[in-house]
Amino acid sequence: MKYFNKLIIIVISISFTGLLLSCSNKSQTVENQKDLLWQLEQEYIKAHVQADHSKILSMWDENFLGWPSRLESSAKKNSGSEYLEKYFSKPMPADTKFRIEKQGIQIENNVAILHYRLFLFKSNTRLTHTWIKRADKWYILGGMDWNE
Repeated sequence: MKYFNKLIIIVISISFTGLLLSCSNKSQTVENQKDLLWQLEQEYIKAHVQADHSKILSMWDENFLGWPSRLESSAKKNSGSEYLEKYFSKPMPADTKFRIEKQGIQIENNVAILHYRLFLFKSNTRLTHTWIKRADKWYILGGMDWNE
C-alpha cells in the first residue's frame, strides 16, 4: 500500500508536469502564429504599395470574399484582379512608408481575425482580415476596409 501511494503521487506529478508543458508549448505556438500573421499583413500591404498583383492574389484563399470601401459590393477572388488593376495599377513611389497599428487578433484553430489601422500618406483606414490556415500556410479568406 505504501508503494502504491508513492506510485500514485509520481503518476500525478508526471501528469501535471506534462499538462503544464503542453499548455506552455500551445501558448508559445499561438504567439508565434500571431507574430507570423502580423508579418503577413506587413507583406500584404507592401505588395499593394508595390502593385505586386501576383503576390496579393497568392495570399488570397481560393474562396476569398472581400469588400474594399471603394467597391459598391463584395468581390470574390476572380473579380478581385479587376479591382487591383483599377486601383493598384502602378507601384507607389519607392519611398512610400506605411504603418500598421494593431487593434486586435483572435486565433481559433485554423482561422484568425485581425483588426488594424493602416496609416498611409495622410489617411488612415480600418481593416479587418480573416485568415485561414490550409496545411501549413495562411491565406486571406475575407477582408473589409473602411476609410476614417
